Amino acid sequence: MRRQQQAAGGAAAAAAAAAAAAAAAAAAGGAQPSDSGISVRDLPDLEPEEIEKRLAKTRQELSNRRKILMKNLPPDTTNQEVHEILKEYELKYCFVDRNKGTAFVTLLNGDQAQDAIRSLHHSTVRGRLINVTLQPTDSLLCLTNLPHTYTAQQFEELVRAYGNIERSFLVYSELTGHSKGYGFVEYMKKDSASRARSELLGRPMGDRSLMVQWMDVNQLSQEENLHSKCLCVNRLPLDLCDSEELAQYFSETYKPVFCQLAQDEGSPVRGFGVVEYESSEQAEAVLMEMDRTLVGGQEVRLSLCSPGTSGRSTLAALIAAQGMILSNRKGLLPEPNLAQLLTSMTNPAALQILMRPYHTGKRGGMTGTSMHQLLICF
Repeated sequence: MRRQQQAAGGAAAAAAAAAAAAAAAAAAGGAQPSDSGISVRDLPDLEPEEIEKRLAKTRQELSNRRKILMKNLPPDTTNQEVHEILKEYELKYCFVDRNKGTAFVTLLNGDQAQDAIRSLHHSTVRGRLINVTLQPTDSLLCLTNLPHTYTAQQFEELVRAYGNIERSFLVYSELTGHSKGYGFVEYMKKDSASRARSELLGRPMGDRSLMVQWMDVNQLSQEENLHSKCLCVNRLPLDLCDSEELAQYFSETYKPVFCQLAQDEGSPVRGFGVVEYESSEQAEAVLMEMDRTLVGGQEVRLSLCSPGTSGRSTLAALIAAQGMILSNRKGLLPEPNLAQLLTSMTNPAALQILMRPYHTGKRGGMTGTSMHQLLICF
């Protein structure tokens, strides 16, 4: 059935040509790419060398955490003494808090930071056992629903407008080398990240709306954690009210472990759903197959959501995010927590849906999981 719903061969060829032109313009540093009317499956093939180059860049930035925290230093430790302890490395920044016996240090790169931790963690300074670890960060954002033709340079230019950047990178498909439609940015300061989130959330990009969420830096500890298992299916027919029916559309290739519509009758917060698969590879394959195909007679948009959270939690955050954007609350009020967002919605139907168990019947489903982490994606 889905095969019959896809565009004819001529339209696909035209879309492929448009994709190639968009990619060429992006590579030439032209205007921001817009993949309006282009499916990710229509993007041109990349050479193996280019694919590896992109993946290597992501791996490099993923490991480039260069800020370390030194604890349990003697209370009279000076900045000069910290420089002496770290004389093997190139210091870019050093601040010593004598009251707490801690030092905040930025080294040249992530390799130096990891080497310093291996060499100095649980070593002694004037008879005191010190701890040396990576600094935690509260300035990490994930941006989703980016055009797949967006380049790393364009992404950096987009996020750099809001403050100094510690690191930024796109996430690429290991199969095709194309952007998976999301990326990460870590700012030097929390207020820069807050401003970026406020101003970028909901920004139109072609026929997309950019989404932004706070991320836990521990989510980026391993490369495999970068890849999302959840898809957002947007622009669904408003009369599609059965999650089982949606699951049928998205079970042809792989059976989802979670599939549910956002149903909030009487409210604009509807017309989308979340589908979660067992692996990121399955989610990517379905994205390639189903993006810009017909569901219930209407062409839908698929995008990968931020990684690391279950489909149920993602759906909860989607409803909350759409409620925020539609009510023009973005950036005007202090950020509420997820429970406040859901209970403040005008119609309680969404809350009831999210709190009730999900029954899968013959199709795939997933029991309830924690909704503690806020994700925003469309």
